[in-house]
Amino acid sequence: MKLVRSSLGLTPPESRARLLAICGIVAALLVLRAVDPQAMSWLAIGRSCGAITGLPCIFCGTTRALHYLLNGDFAGALYFNWLSFPITFTALVILLLFALEAVLNRRMLKIPFAFRLTPQRVAAAVSGITALWLFQVALAVGLQKRELFNPAGFLYAFLVR
Repeated sequence: MKLVRSSLGLTPPESRARLLAICGIVAALLVLRAVDPQAMSWLAIGRSCGAITGLPCIFCGTTRALHYLLNGDFAGALYFNWLSFPITFTALVILLLFALEAVLNRRMLKIPFAFRLTPQRVAAAVSGITALWLFQVALAVGLQKRELFNPAGFLYAFLVR
């Protein structure tokens, strides 16, 4: 009698990849919880990625927001970047899913990796990212989040001053 491997079972490389992802996600969450990004004066790059425009990008403040969220300061996380909530939720869902797959040695969700790039999808993605960026800038300007701006940027003079 021959054992036939189920199409839902994980191959050894897939099992190793799941365990590596679990370790990586847990390590990233622990580091984000333990290290305060505002106390990282040794970091060689500036804290704002809006160095050219002067305005915050979509993810400006996310590291600080994740630090506050993982330490239970929900207001601080919301102030720096509201995207920390869906990012943390997604990381925890992936962690749980991969842990279940590793324990049960069974694929829980089959994700097709084939993705067709069409002009409509590109336009939708660019429009969505632009709308999200404009929303982040409006929040930063409206709530006067000075720590997310770069006064030397060319758009800063038009929108913030």
